[in-house]
Amino acid sequence: MDTPQDTPGALSTQKALALPLGDVLPGVRKAGALSPKRPAVETAGLADVFPYYAGFSFEWARHHLAQHETELVSGATVLDPWNGSGTTTLAAQSLGLDAIGLDLNPVANVVAKLRAQDYTQAEEVKRPHSGTEVCVDDDPLTAWLAESTIRRVRQWCKVGEDSRGSTRDLLTVALFRAIREVTKKFEGSNPTWVKRAKDAADTVLVANEELDVIIERHVRFVSSRVGTQPFSKRAHIMTADSRKMPIASGAVDIVVTSPPYLTRIDYAVAYSRELALLGVNISSDRSLRAGLMGTTLIRRQAEAPVAVGKVGSALLSLIQKHDSKASSGYYLKQAQQYLTDLSSGLDEITRVCRSSATMHLVVQDSFYKDVHVPLAGICIDEATMRGWVLKNEPERFPVRRTLTSLNKFAQTYKKGDVAESVLTFYRGK
Repeated sequence: MDTPQDTPGALSTQKALALPLGDVLPGVRKAGALSPKRPAVETAGLADVFPYYAGFSFEWARHHLAQHETELVSGATVLDPWNGSGTTTLAAQSLGLDAIGLDLNPVANVVAKLRAQDYTQAEEVKRPHSGTEVCVDDDPLTAWLAESTIRRVRQWCKVGEDSRGSTRDLLTVALFRAIREVTKKFEGSNPTWVKRAKDAADTVLVANEELDVIIERHVRFVSSRVGTQPFSKRAHIMTADSRKMPIASGAVDIVVTSPPYLTRIDYAVAYSRELALLGVNISSDRSLRAGLMGTTLIRRQAEAPVAVGKVGSALLSLIQKHDSKASSGYYLKQAQQYLTDLSSGLDEITRVCRSSATMHLVVQDSFYKDVHVPLAGICIDEATMRGWVLKNEPERFPVRRTLTSLNKFAQTYKKGDVAESVLTFYRGK
């Protein structure tokens, strides 16, 4: 099912709606508390090698892991089930901890692997021969690039295929960056929604020599940023589903993660160009896009919604009763699907964690129209139902700019303040 047009009903003039338990978090920002928010320009932990929508900064992740003194001494396993580009796994490695990072998006995993490896033995990346045979039939990059440009890109990909793992990941990320540069015209005001060429005449044609220069510039940049010091511990980066983790029960000591927010960011569309480079066409094969948590697609063969706690149930009720278009249909289903994914993820986290485990969550509240989405309250409710205990008062940090501000239709609804919350839990006895 496709996303309906997000047009408002009657202009709302009432106060932003709040859930009965929407104010369950009285937490305030503590003096000197480290915000998880990534700075506008972040270089720590190689965060600048490729832009990815991260829930927290490398500095924040490393700081919180460093507080686990006992685990640092005895050795521990750290998990991020929504690992994205690998901030958690890299922070764990830097402290000598075993790390497991899961993400369904293969683009994220390429970047996470790049950040996790030692490049002291990296091979030199050489320009491909112009006569290298490649196949460009039905190539998903035709959504943005002219055929001759795609052919040259695929010749560069062949260089990566013939290289060892670390060099291959380095070149792939450099190609991600290069393709973003040459297809910039397809990006709109919403950075998470990438347009496609209207027809062949709208695709981008770049001469081979010019494209080579662009790619080599990005190879040099990525090469200058990657690590050259071997880690004592290895990060296990896996393309896997948080709802079905390939991890043994009771294997994890610390969870540091930020689940996708209920903000309708479609990560498959946001990274459709990079997925196309990896051979994934999200237009002809919707399985990846439909499988990602927070997707704007409704799964055709959806599982029955799971029972959620009071805060989540109250949110669903308010969405269902909202008078705007498709609230009781598409948007209700999308919220139910999201809460089902979140609940299933928390079930799996609980299964794979030891009885002494700690879980750090970074979550951000949002709004559906003028309905407050208290994601922090929902997570506290759901985690408590699974035997987790909130360790202390949540740390809350105001969010001054959200993607909602880019949507002209969303702006017609009155909204309140939005906060990002840091929640720390331990397993109850």
